[in-house]
Amino acid sequence: MKNIVNSFIVCLGSFIIVACHDGKKIENDLEEKECCKKETNTNVEISNEIPEESLFNLTSDWKTQENKSIKIQSFQNKITIAAMVFTHCEGACPRIVADIQRIEKSFTPEELKSIQFLLISMDPERDTPERCREFAKEYQLNTNWTLISSSEDATIEMANVLNVKVKKLSSGGFDHSNTIHVINQQGLITYQQNGLEQEPEGTIESVRDLLKK
Repeated sequence: MKNIVNSFIVCLGSFIIVACHDGKKIENDLEEKECCKKETNTNVEISNEIPEESLFNLTSDWKTQENKSIKIQSFQNKITIAAMVFTHCEGACPRIVADIQRIEKSFTPEELKSIQFLLISMDPERDTPERCREFAKEYQLNTNWTLISSSEDATIEMANVLNVKVKKLSSGGFDHSNTIHVINQQGLITYQQNGLEQEPEGTIESVRDLLKK
């Protein structure tokens, strides 16, 4: 009888040791999973963060050539090549569009999946969605191009942020800077091409650098 009791005690002790060991292992596994979970959440928050000086912090409403209401933040997560123009311009603006089209042709179809083209109207009174559609058709702009217009206040704010000088003339036209902007996925201006019919190597190199990131 004594031998039976001793055997039972030994078996019970072995069971307790195994149970404690397994319990510790599960606890460690939970700690590891929780740790990984926290790291994953942190990474997501960082990737979605918009810098304080980002263009995407602007809250004004804009209309596209398709008459869709959007905010500038809609252009997040792609590289944006942008310029301020007005569609009734007969001098500089068509040349700005041609300069951007020249830049567009420098990239492969695969690269263009990560690039978008944005024309921002400085003439909100006349550049209605219908007029912007006509302009896009006239200059054979594909679906990777977006034309937007907004209120006068939003237009002035945008010009200030982009550092584009705009002066309305009594004739209805505008004197303005001729600048093409490269804007990264977080809404920061990384490069500006100033002047008309400039060699676009610097702009192209700036975009390629962003494509590598």
